[in-house]
Amino acid sequence: MCRLTCCPSLTLQTFTAIITIVHVAMFIITLSWKGIMIPSTDFLTPNFETLDVFGNRNTYLLRDKYQIWRFLTPVFLHANFLHLFFNVISQLMIGSQVEKVIGTGKMVIVYFMCAIGGNLFGALTSDALAVGASTAISGLLGCFIGFIIVNWHRIDPNTRCFMICMVSFIIIINILFGAGGQGGSVRTNQVDTSGHLGGLISGVLVGMALIRPMGGVFGGFETKVKNIGYILSFAYFIGCAVLFYVA
Repeated sequence: MCRLTCCPSLTLQTFTAIITIVHVAMFIITLSWKGIMIPSTDFLTPNFETLDVFGNRNTYLLRDKYQIWRFLTPVFLHANFLHLFFNVISQLMIGSQVEKVIGTGKMVIVYFMCAIGGNLFGALTSDALAVGASTAISGLLGCFIGFIIVNWHRIDPNTRCFMICMVSFIIIINILFGAGGQGGSVRTNQVDTSGHLGGLISGVLVGMALIRPMGGVFGGFETKVKNIGYILSFAYFIGCAVLFYVA
């Protein structure tokens, strides 16, 4: 009943379902690797050393040791059970809807590009150790904004207004809930706000570049949005990388 109500397009063959299963499996593996943190105020918290071995976002190792895989691997790790639980619920509900609209192939690209973009921006603006799928999930929200922009003249104004209000409400709720904890910072358990923001920005730009307009035919406006999306996506990723490694 819950699946039919919240994510009716979700099946075991979808990328959203598969990546969620991977997250749960990775959480079990990290708990089993060196046991749970004792004492810990949070239920089922993997050992800090385990998260470091499996590739948390460690600014020092990224910048000075060039372990660039840490821009992606944090998306598969979670700081505790509640962190995993809330990310899984959000991912299933948001991801299934986005995947239905943009297709599985583009969903894979958007998901991992936003994970990298979020962690890149997070590493640029914060030295905190971080893990979690929230960078990618924020990117899916951004991708939905990209969908609205691409189809600005093709969506009924009332529907467009509703969609904008809905996405804005979800973003605000995430910010408010995030301020209370259960975030992606490994040691402090604070929300990885910069990572979320980076994922959101990445999702908007990559969505503008990849999403086809409703009806599948590009007009002048849609072509302009697509080109701007490619240019800004390239500028965002290259710019953040240059600032991180050079500045």
